[in-house]
Amino acid sequence: MFGKWFSGPESKISDNNLKQVCTSAEKELLIKEWTKTPVIPSPSLEEQNTILKILKKTANLNRNNVTRTQAYLDFYQKHPEIHWSFLAHMVSRNGGWNMTDLKASHISTLLSYEKASILFRFLEKANHLIFQDAYPQLLLYEESKKAGRPLFHLLFKFHVSSFMNPIWTLFWKNNSMKELLTVTLIINEQNFIESNLLQNPYFQQKVLSSLTYQLQEKLGFTLVLFPYQRGSDIQLTGLGVQQFSNLSNRIEIGKKLYVLLFNNEDVLKGALRFSKENSHTGSREDYLPVFFSSNSTSRKIFSPTIEAAWPDFNHPSIVPVEWFEDIQEVLKFFYLPSTMVPADMEKTHLYNLMKLAGISELHGIFLDKEK
Repeated sequence: MFGKWFSGPESKISDNNLKQVCTSAEKELLIKEWTKTPVIPSPSLEEQNTILKILKKTANLNRNNVTRTQAYLDFYQKHPEIHWSFLAHMVSRNGGWNMTDLKASHISTLLSYEKASILFRFLEKANHLIFQDAYPQLLLYEESKKAGRPLFHLLFKFHVSSFMNPIWTLFWKNNSMKELLTVTLIINEQNFIESNLLQNPYFQQKVLSSLTYQLQEKLGFTLVLFPYQRGSDIQLTGLGVQQFSNLSNRIEIGKKLYVLLFNNEDVLKGALRFSKENSHTGSREDYLPVFFSSNSTSRKIFSPTIEAAWPDFNHPSIVPVEWFEDIQEVLKFFYLPSTMVPADMEKTHLYNLMKLAGISELHGIFLDKEK
């Protein structure tokens, strides 16, 4: 359920200026740490208890898209210096909307039950894996703050890539490096799902190579939307997703979304207010109740909640693949666009809904003729 850029307004980089997220000296320090021979410490009894507590909390909150999305928001409100957590909350909301779209009235007629189930599993797996990897990192940071000392030497216990340990250590010493931490978490999460999901032959065949996915790529029906409160109104900004199967594209989109959200005060304050005042359910009614309803008997576009659309999925446990090998390959992403100008995405969103509704109606007519 990912697509190309749409016709209509887009949030764009306002100029060609790019800024680095760390200095040359800091890069050299990171390279030195990355190339060291790893030392595997033996956790103390207290640290073992911390590890178990983090594993338990992560498992409890990794139940479904709704619990994950709320967990990201709760963490950000306690630790606002961790920008990535709020970005993850907003993107995870979009993941939930994509999941429920598979059962929504404007899309469900286009998909067989089997195809919808496979696409749900793909979206749910990506959402689940990112949380499995990232949330223990957040909790370990929280435990470090409580202990008054860094505990990032324990990251290996959660199978977190060796890429992240020096990053967290550097951030601990200088927590003004919020942009560096956010960019590296984006790089990490996208490489993580690349190695542990997108390279999976089953999903490559059933999703990325499928006619449904290719159709989505051509028609472009997906936006990553950031609803934000402005006065009494909810406005929409965001970006289109292009070539989701391409790792570099996903990283660049993540960085643009970060700048769009955190470098525009109206968007950041409004998105935070929206998130606090509108609990995530997975229904698009959360942000556009004029057009969507989670009530199937309504005359509006039916957009169910996650709970109504899909049961909790029991994910088999995996030992993640270590993705980090090429230092220069990751360093090329250590920059951000200087600014992103937010565009009003409501008309674009509604235009794409009209296209989908039309295709759905034509699909129904075609099926009627076949009977």
